[in-house]
Amino acid sequence: MLFVYFSLLGTRGLNEPDEGRYGEIAREMVQTGNWLVPHIWYVPHLDKPPMTYWCVAVSFKLFGVSEWSLRLPLALAGLSGAWATWLLALSIAGRGAARWSVLILSVSILYVAMARMLTTDIFLTQFVAWTVYFFWRSWRCLDVFSSEDAGERGRAGRQFVGWQAAMWAAISGGFLTKGPLAFILPLFAIGPLLWLRRGEGVRWSMLALGALVGVAVFSLLALPWYLMVFQAEPESFRFMVVDQVVGHATGGGAKNRSKPFFFFFGILAIGFLPWTILLGWLWRKAHWRSLTGVRREAWAMLCGWACLTFAMFSINSSKLPAYILPMFPALALLVTLRWRLGEESPAREASDPAPMPEWVWRAVGLSPFVPMIAMPLIYRFAFRVDDQNWIWVQVAIAALAMAAFGVVTRSWRSARCRRWAVGLGAFQLTLLVAMVPRVETELRSNQTLKEIGGALSETYQPGDAVMIWHRLPQGLPLYAQDVITPDNRPYLAGLPLHRIPFEYPVNRERLGDLVITNVPDVVRLLEGDRRVVVVGWRNGYRNFQELTTNTQLRLITESGTWELYSNR
Repeated sequence: MLFVYFSLLGTRGLNEPDEGRYGEIAREMVQTGNWLVPHIWYVPHLDKPPMTYWCVAVSFKLFGVSEWSLRLPLALAGLSGAWATWLLALSIAGRGAARWSVLILSVSILYVAMARMLTTDIFLTQFVAWTVYFFWRSWRCLDVFSSEDAGERGRAGRQFVGWQAAMWAAISGGFLTKGPLAFILPLFAIGPLLWLRRGEGVRWSMLALGALVGVAVFSLLALPWYLMVFQAEPESFRFMVVDQVVGHATGGGAKNRSKPFFFFFGILAIGFLPWTILLGWLWRKAHWRSLTGVRREAWAMLCGWACLTFAMFSINSSKLPAYILPMFPALALLVTLRWRLGEESPAREASDPAPMPEWVWRAVGLSPFVPMIAMPLIYRFAFRVDDQNWIWVQVAIAALAMAAFGVVTRSWRSARCRRWAVGLGAFQLTLLVAMVPRVETELRSNQTLKEIGGALSETYQPGDAVMIWHRLPQGLPLYAQDVITPDNRPYLAGLPLHRIPFEYPVNRERLGDLVITNVPDVVRLLEGDRRVVVVGWRNGYRNFQELTTNTQLRLITESGTWELYSNR
C-alpha cells in the first residue's frame, strides 16, 4: 500500500484548474504568512474551508514547493482513509476481512486517483471514514448497558464518551474541509442503526449525552476559524453560507456541473474497477436474512453509507466525478463482508440459494486490463493526441495480455483470481500514472501550466508588464513565483467577471485598474511603450495580431491550449 499511494507522486505537473488553484492558495499562505483567509492571485478566495490548503501549505513549509510536496498530503489522506477502513473491518469481522477491505479500496481506480489529485474529496473521505468508525465503536460500547455489573457499565460509559469525542473531532476536520457534508454523509451510515434500535430509551439517552459532548468539541475545533473569517471579511458570511452552501446545492449548472441523474452510474462502474462486476451480486434478500446481531447492524450501516451517499449526489444538480468518493470505504467493506473474504468460513452462506458464478471472479481478474486499453484510446480520440506511438503499443500489448490471461484463468478458483486482481490493479494504476507526463500538456482545460510558467520566468525582464487574457491560469504563479508576486501582479483582461478571482464580491474592486474589460484597452496597452508579456488562451495571439496595427506581436511559445507572446 505504501507503494500504491506514494510512488511517482512528483512525476507529473499540476493539472488545471483544481490542482493549480489549491496549490497556489497553499503557496500564498506560506508566502504571505496569512493562514486565516485563503487567497488566490493575492485576493481572498473563500469557495472552500481551509483544511485542504492548510495541509498542503504545511507540506510546502516543510519540504519546499514542488509537485511531490503538494501531493504528499493527498497520499497521507488516502492512507488515512484506508487505515480507518482497516480498523472498522477489524472491529466487525476480524483481521483477514480488514486486510481485504484495504486491498479492495486501495486498488479501486477512483480512490487511488483522488489520492493523487489535489481536491478536497480525499480529505473529506478520510474524515467521513474516521467518523463512522468512531461512531461504530461508541455504538458497540452501549451493548453492555444491559449488564448488571455497575463497574462494567461505568467503563463502557467512559469509553462511549471518548469515542463520541473522537467522532466529533473527525466531523470538525471534515467541516473544515467541505462544510456541512461532514455532518450529512456520516448520518447516512448512522441513520439505519438508529432505526434498528429505535425503541431503546437508554441507548438514545446516551446518544443525547454524546451529542452534548460533540457540540463542545465541535465548538472548540471547527467554529473558531469561521468566526474569525466572518470578522476579518465582512462579505464572507453571505458568500460562504448563502452563495456556496445553498447555491451549490441548487444551482450546479452555474459552474457547468449540471449532469443527468444517471451520471454517477458510469462513474461508479469505472471508478470501482476491478471490483465493479461484484456489485451485481452484492445485495440479496437471502444474504440479509442470514445476518444476525452485530453483522446485521454493520451491514445496515454500510448500506446506508454507500447507497444514500450515491442517491443524494445523483439527485443533486451539481455533479463532479469525485463527489461519490466518500462511499468507497463502505463499498470495500460490503464486498468483503458479502463474500467473507479473509475469513476462515467458506465464501458462501448456507442460506444463500444463489452463489456467485466462478466466471465473475475471473472477470474481476481481467478487469485491470480494461483501463490499460481504454486510457490510451481516450488520449487519442477524446484529447486528439496523435503524435505519440506508445498509445498503440500499450493498447496492443494490453489487449494481447488480456486475451492470454483469459485463457490461463479458466481453471482458476475465486481466491486466486482476486489475488491477481489486486496485483494487476496496483500495476495498472502505476502504469497509468507513469504515462500521464507524456500527454499532460495536451489535456485541454485540464493541462499543466508547468511549461508556460517556465517560459514566462525565462522571458520576463524587470519592468515588463504581464497580462492574462481570456481565462485565468489558476496555478501559473506557482510555476512563475519570481514573476507574479504581491508587488507585481498582472493585468487581468477579458476574464468572465463571475468566475475566479471575481467570485468573491469585493475582489473586482480590490483589483482596481488591473482589470481590463474591453478589447480596445487591451490593444492600447499592447501598442504602448512598455513591453507587455501575455499569457493567453488559444487564438488570442492571432486575434490581437490583426488588431494591433502599430505593433508586431512576437509568439514566444505555445503549450497545449495556452500561448505566451509579447509586443516586443
